[in-house]
Amino acid sequence: MHDNGDRALDGLTSWSEDTYATRLSRLKRRRRDVLAVGAALTAFVVAVSAGGAAASIYNDVPGWLRAMIFTLIIVAGSGLAFAWMRFQEESERIEQAIEQRGDLATTLIGNRRLPRHADAFWIVGLVCTGLAPMAFLTAAWCAAF
Repeated sequence: MHDNGDRALDGLTSWSEDTYATRLSRLKRRRRDVLAVGAALTAFVVAVSAGGAAASIYNDVPGWLRAMIFTLIIVAGSGLAFAWMRFQEESERIEQAIEQRGDLATTLIGNRRLPRHADAFWIVGLVCTGLAPMAFLTAAWCAAF
């Protein structure tokens, strides 16, 4: 099921063109995206930490490769957590502003700053979530030969 509000947001070119309500919708959407990637990272961690196959792979590869996999997982989780917190904080600020002044929902937000470093944390988490399984796959191939 698609939210028509989310689809309408795709046509906007700049966050400075948002109303308070639109910005809030974007932030909530981004939080959902972060949670979805976090769930995928969690599934990956569970999959590779359970069972003898993963243990066998880890035992047969160099220590630097094991360290790289664990580092990517930790950095991914940290980046996603920080991104979610930043998007959540900004969502709460906007919700409070709308509660205090109801007419603010349809007012352009203008140059109100974006959540500080949230996009950088999000991108780091997303990239490391993608790289961790590739590093594990590399480890599997190294262990095979």
